[in-house]
Amino acid sequence: MSNVILELPVKFARSFGTTDEEVVRNAKLALSIEMYREGKWSTGRAAEFAGLYLGRFLDVLRERSVSPPYTEKMLEQDVAYARGCF
Repeated sequence: MSNVILELPVKFARSFGTTDEEVVRNAKLALSIEMYREGKWSTGRAAEFAGLYLGRFLDVLRERSVSPPYTEKMLEQDVAYARGCF
């Protein structure tokens, strides 16, 4: 697996924590949550990137009141399904 390196100026990095380890952990968690919120990553993928077990990631989502994503495509599928039921 290859990696991409993101250069983050210290003045921004410190908003994620005071140590380099905190910055990495909290930035990865923030990115994981946002990618999940946008419907781009599943809970499993987001948890893996954040370095958390799935159950713990779900706890974090609940603690932060993050709702499951509901995309336009999901809505279209639900509408199509509902139309087929009547």
